[in-house]
Amino acid sequence: MKRILVVDDDPDILEVFQLALESENYRVYPLLSPRYIFKTVREFNPDLIILDIMLNGMDGRAVFKELRSNPATETIPVIMASARYDEDYIVSQQHHPDDYLEKPFDIAEMLQKVNLLTEN
Repeated sequence: MKRILVVDDDPDILEVFQLALESENYRVYPLLSPRYIFKTVREFNPDLIILDIMLNGMDGRAVFKELRSNPATETIPVIMASARYDEDYIVSQQHHPDDYLEKPFDIAEMLQKVNLLTEN
């Protein structure tokens, strides 16, 4: 069973992600704060991370940059999500994610992106 770590500071959005992904037989670890993301990655060993950009008190882009610069996490696929930034902005950054979700997102589209990034 593929494992997905979802980091979002909105509990309702976390629940939507969790319900949709679990309905497709993914094991989901919902995380409200990126503060413990590296500890969670070590313990949960996700196949994919879905990371919100606008996190309470933290910038998801900085968290993403840390993930990419750490040898233990640099190869984990990341989908970044945002209601504020569009895809053009995200791909214009020095470090860009494996995929992007603009909020509000379509659940079928989200699942398609997740499926593509977790295929073996």
